[in-house]
Amino acid sequence: MNLLLVVGQVYQPLQHFWESRRTAHFLSVALVWVFVASMVLAGVNYLGVFRLRGLWGQVHFLQAVEISFTLLLLFEMISLVFVIPQSIANSIGKQIEILSLILLRSSFKEFSHYNFAVPLQSQLESVYKMIADGVGALFVFLLLSVYYGLQRHRSITQEGADKQQFVALKQFISLLVLLTLLAMSGYDLYHMFRLGVWVQSADRFYLILIFADLLFMLVAFRYTLHYPDIFRYSAFVLVTVFIRFSLLAPAYYNALLGLFSVVFAIAVVYFHSLFTDGRLRYLRNPAPPE
Repeated sequence: MNLLLVVGQVYQPLQHFWESRRTAHFLSVALVWVFVASMVLAGVNYLGVFRLRGLWGQVHFLQAVEISFTLLLLFEMISLVFVIPQSIANSIGKQIEILSLILLRSSFKEFSHYNFAVPLQSQLESVYKMIADGVGALFVFLLLSVYYGLQRHRSITQEGADKQQFVALKQFISLLVLLTLLAMSGYDLYHMFRLGVWVQSADRFYLILIFADLLFMLVAFRYTLHYPDIFRYSAFVLVTVFIRFSLLAPAYYNALLGLFSVVFAIAVVYFHSLFTDGRLRYLRNPAPPE
């Protein structure tokens, strides 16, 4: 119990810091400066003023958007950490938000490879990939509004010690995810400076989220054994698995799998509410004994 108290003392200041207006302003300024710095690097490389080594020498103008989007994606991943303790439904919603940004980033990545000096006909494959990822992101965004509109939060614990303990355990899981994310980001930076190759770890982050959701589900079983809640938590873990598959899938299939993940999440929320409402009506008006 003392450990959970320490977790709360660490988590709450971090959450307050990350969600403060000052931090939001700082992150906005950081994104602008990263974009400007990328454009300056691209200008230096384009003019050939002097030769830069490694990745620095490969930056070009169209890539500046992709670099800024990658940093924005990292910020959204950190924000997800502070959504996890609220509810697993909100956590899944945030994961879907990040999925839409990943699809947009993938579209911009294709755009960064576009060569305006070459006829469009010879680059149609790249354009088709851009369109597929962009349209996929748009439909994910549209379906996300349906997902949030169908949500009806029900607490699985009563007010008091059980609820406080449950929240503290979720905060502990969130801190583990945050430490893992920071470690992966640090490794990506080391890999970039050491080998001159940037590898985005978004797909690995979703692998961590699968285990975090599983742990979250097992912790929830300590406080509820009601079948609809067990099904809901387990199905939400499967949503994260589907999103992970979409990140590993090739072009075109990634957007389709992403859309399927969102539709599946919507179905889980809708049918869980339908089942719960029917169960409540049955408990209030039980059938007469035969």
